[in-house]
Amino acid sequence: MKKKVLFTILCLICAAVPLAAQTAAPENMVQIPAGKFWMGRAYTIYTDSADLVPIDKLDDRPANNIDVDAFYIDKYEVTNTDYAKFLQATGGKPPWHWPQGKIEAGKEKLPVYNVNWLEAAAYCKWVAKRLPTEAEWEKAARGGLDRNRYAWGDGDVDFSEKYIQPPQGHGTLRGEPLPARLSGTDALPVGSFKPNGYGLYDMIGNVREWVNDWYDANYYAFMPKKNPQGPETGRYRGVRGSGWLDEPPNTIGGPSDINTVDTRDFSDPDLRATTIGFRCAK
Repeated sequence: MKKKVLFTILCLICAAVPLAAQTAAPENMVQIPAGKFWMGRAYTIYTDSADLVPIDKLDDRPANNIDVDAFYIDKYEVTNTDYAKFLQATGGKPPWHWPQGKIEAGKEKLPVYNVNWLEAAAYCKWVAKRLPTEAEWEKAARGGLDRNRYAWGDGDVDFSEKYIQPPQGHGTLRGEPLPARLSGTDALPVGSFKPNGYGLYDMIGNVREWVNDWYDANYYAFMPKKNPQGPETGRYRGVRGSGWLDEPPNTIGGPSDINTVDTRDFSDPDLRATTIGFRCAK
């Protein structure tokens, strides 16, 4: 009897080990669960009824209830150290601001920037990953807080009338600074602020991030509701999040607020910019 029990336990352990190996997240990545979320701006702002918002600022509407399969995404933005290993292995071109092509001392853990879309995609491929789709990025950035404006949640944001118009800055109920690098002279080491609800760092702030999709300002009007991949072609690639030069706006959740998780942006895939970096997915 004891032998049968022992044999059964061993069989269960043997079956559980490969299952655990399959479900364990790769190093420094987080699994984002499958399911639906509202992608885009699912709230109204005071300028909506006044026809004051430029057409190019309406690209995050209409909101769509999107179903996304489970995926993994990097916990941190790709750092200078990470990227230097890639360059050493492939002989690629370092970012132009690196002195003599080397990382400046003390900036090893800063997110890499001045990397174009092609270089970002090549890095992700080198580490057996890929750039996230725009839908994956937004779901991850929301951290499970569906239809909120901010990656850190809306609970501490003061939406009272005194913050609706300039010259007031952003307002928080407790007067605490926002948990994101949105101003200064450079980015900060990755993970300098608390993570969002999924355990991801710097989804807003530090550097903006390339995504895989081509950009189309009208895409949300006809996007598929299951695992959207973006338009088949285009001129620009999508950029999401905000960076260290995107300090808090005068208008909370308004047309000048580019720090919301639904805000879309784009850039020429050949362009290298001091506020655009990336992270990978798989």
